[in-house]
Amino acid sequence: MTALTKFFMGLLRQRMLLFVGALYLGTWLVSPQKTLAAFQAGYHLFLSVTILIIAVFAMAGLLQTWIGREMIGRVLGREGGFKGLLLGVGCGAILIGPSFVIFPLLMSLRRLGARWAVVAIVLAAYGLKPQMLPVEAQFLGLPFALVRGGLTLMLAIPLGLAVERLMPEDERN
Repeated sequence: MTALTKFFMGLLRQRMLLFVGALYLGTWLVSPQKTLAAFQAGYHLFLSVTILIIAVFAMAGLLQTWIGREMIGRVLGREGGFKGLLLGVGCGAILIGPSFVIFPLLMSLRRLGARWAVVAIVLAAYGLKPQMLPVEAQFLGLPFALVRGGLTLMLAIPLGLAVERLMPEDERN
């Protein structure tokens, strides 16, 4: 396989990038000014999150280097048992930040031996957003906020175990 073929094969794997490129090309034909404005807005957004993304990937690197596979496996792997699942609920509930920050961190933990159930539980509990509960209560009512938050936490573990159960056999451990 030539280098050019590898390049195009790699490019084809980036479907999202190709899709967005096609959208830009299509909108350029309709309105070049709006397309340029959209590109500038995307560029500024990219710059604003780049530093955050670099910090997150650096943190993921630190996790992989400084926290041993044995410890992650013992705490968040199968050895962790129900305590590991509860820890996933707690961590997910207090996590703040955009999801593009959370996913690389969870990927690092998964590579270090965290169970799929823990990864799914963290993501489920991440939906709680305790810092947003007062705002949610203000607009949607306190009973709604409390019921939604409580159910989010209570259903995180069953959801995580279901996700793990539905993963392919070779991916479960």
